[in-house]
Amino acid sequence: MGESTRRLATALVTAFLMTTGLVASQAVAAPGGMSSAAAKVLHRIVEARAAIHAGNPASAERDLYKALTLIANIKAMRPTTCIADHTWVAEKHLDYEEPDEVALDLIPIEVCLADLEDVVRVQSAQRHLEETRGHLKRGDAEAARQAIQRLRESLAQTEIDLPLNSTEQHIRMALASLSEDTPTEAEAALKKAEAGVRFVSLGPSTPLAKARRALWQATENHAAGHHKAVQADLVRALIWLDRVKTGTDANVDREAERLRVEINELIQREAYKKPGAAQILAGYWHRAVGLMQHEAEKLYHQWHSQENEDHLFRLLTDAKLHLFYAEHGLFNSADAEDARQELDAAATYLRAAAQQATSPRKTRIAALEEKVVALGPLAARPDETARSRYDQTLAELRQMIEGM
Repeated sequence: MGESTRRLATALVTAFLMTTGLVASQAVAAPGGMSSAAAKVLHRIVEARAAIHAGNPASAERDLYKALTLIANIKAMRPTTCIADHTWVAEKHLDYEEPDEVALDLIPIEVCLADLEDVVRVQSAQRHLEETRGHLKRGDAEAARQAIQRLRESLAQTEIDLPLNSTEQHIRMALASLSEDTPTEAEAALKKAEAGVRFVSLGPSTPLAKARRALWQATENHAAGHHKAVQADLVRALIWLDRVKTGTDANVDREAERLRVEINELIQREAYKKPGAAQILAGYWHRAVGLMQHEAEKLYHQWHSQENEDHLFRLLTDAKLHLFYAEHGLFNSADAEDARQELDAAATYLRAAAQQATSPRKTRIAALEEKVVALGPLAARPDETARSRYDQTLAELRQMIEGM
């Protein structure tokens, strides 16, 4: 399918969904709307806390009810909601349309997954999407239906869902406390609610997210042979990467700067005009995605534990960042040396984390380090076994981080 045809199909499918009332207009514009609405929720919570301190519980209640309305809007515009709606349409179409026609329904799902990957890992869902495409090409409607169901199940509960639900619960607890004339308890609940909103606020307005999108556009323009557009995309990525100055995470600052320097060198040498630049650009994009996930995990942990200085957590997320980086060298660019360097970095962070941890977590981290080290010799000739071991190791590390 050509690019113009693809865009037309996307527009037609989206128009159909909107005119039939199956998807709210907010759901199509999820990322920016989500971040904006989250900021408004935060504003209402802050206003409510100020009203409590001023001895005006009635005003605080009004602000909190408005916050609940905004949370309902955020839930409607989540990318996961968007995907659920689109997969429902695809499954229904499988009942009475030809498989090759249902393939058009996968386009908006792909768009929603691209939006969602800013804050959560969606590789599993993307693989199920490709499985669905394959089954549809072969005309196997039932297998396609099962793949679509697996796609939806893989996103059943995301990091976005958790803070939203918790934030709503804390707001309702605050309202209950106000009705019982216990403002101190209401204040405590709202303080916890603020942390959840800050996590949800992570979206395409952040410099890392904008850099990632610019790099993705660079890969698209390179594939189309639009070299001037590629240069413009890379320059935009440089601008956003230069703004990644967290001051609280030295690894993020260092990795963002390293990426910025490499992109700048590519521009200066005009190497982006060469055919081999496709893998280089894809690698840059992959690293930006890794940094986004790293930032999301850090915010999620702060929301969950309220312990901003947890050194062990930082070591584990740094290990995951470099393990994620290694994926590109292992399975995409076939750059064994790059993959080994990233695996070595991941193992180093895991070794340091094991020294910080206590049993039984210490044993689990040490076992993970061994698995990462074992991937090194497979970098020269990665096969399906290496892919399986890598996925399992990354999943175990991610589960450990989420369980903290």
